[in-house]
Parts: sequence; C-alpha cells; structure tokens
Amino acid sequence: MESYLEKLVSFYSVTDDQQAVCRLLDYTEAFFKERGLKVTRYEFDGVNSLVASVFDTKTPKLMLQGHVDVVPGANQPFQRAEGIVKGRGVFDMLFGVAAFMQLVDELDPVKNGNDIAIMLVGDEEHGGMSGARLLLEREGYKPALCILPDAGNGFGSMSIAAKGTFHPYIRINGRSHHGSRPWEGDGAAGKLVRFITEMEQLFDPSDQQNSTMTVAMVQSGSASNQGPATAEAKLDIRYKDKTDLDRIKETFYALLNKYNGEVIDLLIGSDFQLDLQDERIVMFVDMYKQATGTGISFIKAHGSSDARFFAERGIPVIMFRPDGGGAHGDDEWLSLESFDAFYGLLRGYVQVLLSA
Repeated sequence: MESYLEKLVSFYSVTDDQQAVCRLLDYTEAFFKERGLKVTRYEFDGVNSLVASVFDTKTPKLMLQGHVDVVPGANQPFQRAEGIVKGRGVFDMLFGVAAFMQLVDELDPVKNGNDIAIMLVGDEEHGGMSGARLLLEREGYKPALCILPDAGNGFGSMSIAAKGTFHPYIRINGRSHHGSRPWEGDGAAGKLVRFITEMEQLFDPSDQQNSTMTVAMVQSGSASNQGPATAEAKLDIRYKDKTDLDRIKETFYALLNKYNGEVIDLLIGSDFQLDLQDERIVMFVDMYKQATGTGISFIKAHGSSDARFFAERGIPVIMFRPDGGGAHGDDEWLSLESFDAFYGLLRGYVQVLLSA
C-alpha cells in the first residue's frame, strides 16, 4: 500500500496540470484492468476522471470515491521518516486512492462478484464542478452508499455533516470622480467596503459551528487619485444549514440592491447531514468504535468536498481518515500506523457490507 502511495505522489498531479492527472489515471486504469475491473474514462471541460467497477452498472451497492488532484506548491517528493511519510498529496488525499488499490488487490472483487465501484476525479481542489458533479448529474451514477475519506480530525473521528458553500462574485456600480471631489461621483470602492461591513454583521465567529464569511478577493480602481466606477469582490460564505442560508441570502440581495450591485457569478454547494439511524451507518460506527477501543467523535466539517454532490442526490457518504496534517502546505504528512488502522477498518467494513 505504501508503494502505491509513493507512485501516486510521483505524478505531482496538480489540478491545473491535467496531463499529469491523466498520467496518474493511466496508472490506476492499468492497475484496475489487470485485476478484471471495467474502466471508463471521462473528460468534461478539460477535467479528467475515471470510474472502475466490477459490473457494468451506474448504481453499485458501494462506491469508493476520491480525488487524485493536488494543490500547487513545492513539488514535495515522497519521503519516509520515523512512523510517517511525507509528500505532496499523501494526506489530501492520495492515501485514499492507495487504500482503494490495496483493497482491490486483497479482496479480488471481480472473482467474488462484489458490487463495488471506484470513482477517481481530477478537480476536487477546484470545487469538483466538472468531476464528481457531472459524473453524478450528467452520467447518472448513483451508488447506494459512498465512502469518501476526505474529512475528519484523524483516526477516531468521523465527519457526519458539512457546511454548505455560497460563493458570490459581485460587482458594485457607482460613478467615477476625482479623488479631490467626491461629491461629483459615487465611488464604488467605498460602497463595496460598506457592503462588506454590513455583511460581516451577519456572522458570529465566536462559535466555529456557525456560518462564516471570508472576503477572498477585492479589486477596484487603477489610480490613487480617482474614485472608481466599479468594484468587485469574491466572498467565501460557509453556511451551517439551509435555514441560515435563507437568512444570509435575504440580507445579501437586499444589500446588493442598496449599493447598486450585481452578481457576476455564483456557486452554491449543499450542506449535508448523515443519517445515523441508517443500518449501514450504524454497522460502520459499531465497527469503528471496536477499531479504536475508545469510541469515536462525530464532527461537522468546515470545508467542502465532493461529498456534497452525493448528498444532493440522497446518497449517504461515510467520511473518515487516518492521522496526518499539512494539507495544502509544504510539509504534508501521514501517520503510517494510523494509515494501517484506517485500512483495516475500511477493509473489514467493505467485506461485511458486500457479503450482506
């Protein structure tokens, strides 16, 4: 399993380098085909993805899902240290792909007739809009259950919910004026500042579980002595539930009207909540508790993942992962002991689930 991970890291499959993503997918495609799985490749909007399955179906009993793209930065090579491995993507989330490969190797799902599929996508780090979203929405994949190891606070935790995303790109319109004569115009930059200030009043940062807003980009003007006619901003809003999203949207559009603004682009991603009464989830939680020996903690993820696209279609998603850290940084690492524990639980659960 560690050797698979080392090979995956070597491709340095940055989202914007889809040729590198393709080379990685070529490697996994050959691997799965050698073990008898049916493999279909997809490309939407220049983004490459792959689905490998035992049967020719888009509704498998179980789908293992992961992303093979990594964020740019120093091309951190695969390294071994005491009890850990390092490398770009080892924790986010090439370890999951390596585990899927090991699972296929050990369980031989084709020989055993297991109704399982594996989906690997190349754009999760850019939002997943042309990967998982279109595979589900356009191609019609709808597994009964998905395991997606892309969230959790290390082994012993399980992500059972995630905030939704509301990402508006806005433009505030005004009238340009000379910097010394503001009464002759209606400077858009100042209006944007007031818009943002009023929006920030909607959010209470004292509790991490609350909805949040981050000003991701602000752009306006080109001269130091002029009030600009337009100002633009990108906001990264994470909402805790649909009721709170309605509250945020009501104020957002009211302020947009107040400051003569418009929406240039808008991306909305659903929040999700796992049904802990689902018998398949109950079984997983029981096995997870046995694996840790100390119980597990349930968490709500602050960031988004491809899980939201499955949740939008009513597909339960199990999210857990091993200990690691440094995701998106230049010191990304993964605990080998925890990786083994993660894989043991994954393997055991998949065996029981698919034999039921």
